[in-house]
This record gives sequence, structure tokens and C-alpha cells, in this order.
Amino acid sequence: MLVYFLVILITYLTALMIKFKNLTKKWTFLDIFILLILIIFSGIRFNVGTDYEIYYFIYNNIVSSNFSLDDYNATTQEFGYYVLSWITKRISDSPYGIFWASAFLTYIPIYVRIKKDSKDFAFSILLFFLLGLYTGPFNTIRQWIAIAINFYSLQYVNTDKKKFLLFNIIGSLFHSTCIIAMIIQLIAKKVKPTFTMLIGILIFGIVFVMLFGRMSFLFEILSNINPRYTVYFEPQPGGTGSILLFVLRVIIVLYLLFFTKYNEYQYEKTLLMISLFFMMLGFYNVFVQRMEAYFGIVLVLLLPNILCRMKSIERWMYKYYFTIVFLVVFIFSLIFYANLIPYKTYIM
Repeated sequence: MLVYFLVILITYLTALMIKFKNLTKKWTFLDIFILLILIIFSGIRFNVGTDYEIYYFIYNNIVSSNFSLDDYNATTQEFGYYVLSWITKRISDSPYGIFWASAFLTYIPIYVRIKKDSKDFAFSILLFFLLGLYTGPFNTIRQWIAIAINFYSLQYVNTDKKKFLLFNIIGSLFHSTCIIAMIIQLIAKKVKPTFTMLIGILIFGIVFVMLFGRMSFLFEILSNINPRYTVYFEPQPGGTGSILLFVLRVIIVLYLLFFTKYNEYQYEKTLLMISLFFMMLGFYNVFVQRMEAYFGIVLVLLLPNILCRMKSIERWMYKYYFTIVFLVVFIFSLIFYANLIPYKTYIM
């Protein structure tokens, strides 16, 4: 477990250097250093994460260096991910190459967006770890590539619809859920974050969870898109941790509703509320809960940007409280969630 905190410490201290040297608006070797840490630590892991073995097996036993539609069909994965695997096979003999390529496509878009839009760069980087956004891709590799691309695309949702659509189409080539997220994010532009909306989402979530297992037509549609998605509709509820994370998210949303100005960051607040709906679906099926990351990831920008508007003492007080809470959550996630410890590497 300590190795995770070593990575966090090195990365956070580097981010502080970038912040205090006023380098947040331009790229330097310090940014490259952070990205190298993020990519290398992910790339050299061995059998860390719940999906590691299946991705390793598919990459080394099904995908070849020769492009083949038969290979693609055998993987039962999206076409974009198959192409990424094929290209990686062409340029590298390493049996672990796909984990390096996946890390590259995941962490760079997220880091670029944080670098561009965070008003407290160092705190955003810290939250990137403590919210589980860094370790999340250790488990759901394809979906997190799509989440990263979608997160990057959100900067264009109000200014350049063509870029927004293009990036999400690319993201859907790695995980089809990206299209669903994109549609919801477009609809969310028409919605204002209010207490009434929060209550509506909670009620709708309860009803949907009760009816979710009976929606056989969705089973059939998704099984035709990709047979692997049928797992999203089997009863596999999340544990106590999912409930506690949901309660924490509700508390954060209530804080944002009651202690921030109504007209600031309305869209991001709306997305965060929507994340609650998918967290509730996790009470029926933990795999569906993964959808919440498309919306909950905005917290890595939303919280620092709101806190930076406060007076210094108040800002540091809230940063301290949030850091402690998220640190506790992160520690529990390492201990109880998704085969993250012990951290192992294939180079040692």
C-alpha cells in the first residue's frame, strides 16, 4: 500500500512546484515528469486490478500482429480497443504492451483537461488520486479510456459541438457506454441543479432499481451490441462500500447546493447529481455503477474551482476536511476494492 502513497507524494509535490512557479498555463518538463510517473506505475503493474488477467489473456492469446476480423470478433471487445491492441502488437513485443498503451490513452486526456481548467491545479491532482480516478483504470481498462476521452470532450460541450461529438464517437470505439454518457450530458445542459432535481433523481433511482431487472428488452439490445454487456443486467449488488460512497456523494451535492451560488458551475453540479442515479443502480448491479464515473469525474475540477473562490482561511479549512475524508475513502478502496494490493510489478 505504501507504494501508492509514494506515487501520490511525488506527484503532488511536483504539482505544487508547478502551481507555485506559476506554470499552470504552460507545459514544462515537470508536466512530462508527472505523466511519466502516472503511465509507468500503471504500465509496469502485474496482475493488479480485477480485469488484469482477462486483458492479459486476450492480448497475448487472441490478438496477433496481423489485422484480423476473426481476432476482433473473438475478443468480444470494441473495435477501437482491438485496433489499439493490434497496433501495440505491431510496435512492441512486450506481453504487457497493452497496459502501457491503455495508460497512455487514459491519463493524458485527464491530465490535459485538469491542467487547462483547474483553478487549483495541485489540489485537483491530489483529488485525482484520492477520488480513485487514478486507480479506477487499473480495473475497468476499456471503459476508463472512454471516460478519459469523454472528460476531455466536456470542455467543448458549450463551445464546439462538432469536437464534442467527434471525441465521444472516438471514445465509443473503446466502450459503447460513452455514447449513452454523451447523450445524457447533452440533455443535462437543459437542466438546472436544484434541490427539487436532487429529490427527483433519488426517487427515480429508487423506482428504476426496482424495475431494472425486469427490462428484458434492454438485455436483448445490449447483448446484440456486445454480449459482454449482459453482465450489466444480472443481479450483482455492490456492498456496504457502495452505499457509503453514495451517502458521501449526496452530502457533497447538498453542500454544493446550499453553500455555493446558484448560478456558478451549474452544469457540473447537474452532472454530479446525475452520477447519484448510476450509483443507486449499483445497489442492483455493481457494473452499472461504473457509469457514474462519466459524471462524477467532474468533481476533480468542480471542488477545487469552487473552493478557490473562498477566503484563504475558509478555503484551507474545507480543503483539509475534504482531503481527510477522501483519504480515508481511498485507503478503504485500496484495502477492500478490486485487487489493488499488494501492488506487484513484472520487472521485479
